[in-house]
Amino acid sequence: MHGGVDNLLIQGENLQVLRHLAGTHAGRVQMVYIDPPYNTGSGDYLYADAMPRAEWLTFMAERLEAARPLLVDDAVLAIQCSFHQSAHLEVLLDATEWLHKVMVLHVLVRHPDRALTADKQFNDVVEQILIYSTDPRFRMPRRIRERDLSEYRWDVELTGPGEPAELGGRPCLIYRPDQWRKVEKGPGAGTFRTHSIRGSLREKNSSGRFWVAHLEGLGLDPLTLIQVPDIGDDGLGHRFFHTPKAGNRNGSYFQGVPQSSDVTSLPYPNFVDFHAEFNRVSAEGGVSFRNGKKPEALLRFLIELFTAPGDVVLDYHLGSGTTAAVALKLGRRFLGVEREDFAETVALERLRAVVAGEQSGISAAVGWTGGGSVEFRRL
Repeated sequence: MHGGVDNLLIQGENLQVLRHLAGTHAGRVQMVYIDPPYNTGSGDYLYADAMPRAEWLTFMAERLEAARPLLVDDAVLAIQCSFHQSAHLEVLLDATEWLHKVMVLHVLVRHPDRALTADKQFNDVVEQILIYSTDPRFRMPRRIRERDLSEYRWDVELTGPGEPAELGGRPCLIYRPDQWRKVEKGPGAGTFRTHSIRGSLREKNSSGRFWVAHLEGLGLDPLTLIQVPDIGDDGLGHRFFHTPKAGNRNGSYFQGVPQSSDVTSLPYPNFVDFHAEFNRVSAEGGVSFRNGKKPEALLRFLIELFTAPGDVVLDYHLGSGTTAAVALKLGRRFLGVEREDFAETVALERLRAVVAGEQSGISAAVGWTGGGSVEFRRL
């Protein structure tokens, strides 16, 4: 297979290869996925996995510095590791002046009830992915989902005139408990959902802040309704708040369907569950790679999160070639580096199959039918 130099698989010692690539690919890599030996102290692994900790950290730092010239200004690095060294590696990365912490993602890689060797003190079922950026202004993308209107099912019926009051510099109306009622109308537009004002809503939401600053301390009767003008983007021109019922602590407000967007933007959690994909990983790619293969679904999650089609992804501990395979299937370009012979006998064979249209891993989910090209080199 021969083609564009942006899909390169190179067999060679990664420190030397990274320094070599700096001359031809400087400033082109959008994302680096690093899946190094975890340095668990075990001898039962494909790589040396029992370095003294200081030596392992130096090994990691040298390769990060060698990769630095390859990165674009807002590159993202995702470094997967286990509890054996994650805390020490995190301290090292925090002290690296050109890296800026984004988050630590905890990944469930085994079912908690899975039986492991009997001499273990605990079941090690979670791994960490340390996510950093070269740009201090980088912010995590957000999950986007269509708004669920099933939560918007309430209406407020007013049965009295309300009493005018100026609260927080706004002309408000206060309705006694007998001057209004909450009526369930069923889901859909033109109705409200209710929010209990607690936790982060008290500080990070304009309605919550108004409640705390101007309404909470008024000493009104339970279930008193307050109509406040000029809050919210639901097109109503006002927001209804009500005091808690007797015995409760938190006030609430009614929110109509926002007009600014028909989707909801949510932050990603710092925990993801891929244990089922890890259980099935041995069959992916048509190659064997004992105790070292990552599932394509995990790499898809990361690559789609931090890159766009056409971006370059770097993996200099390529192993079985999962990162390169997923990059091809997602329309990204890749640079893959592996020093061992299985760069050719495993990773290259896997990529040949990907180009030919193999159907394991994420192929069906992304509609992969084959294509692309890979150039293999030895350095």
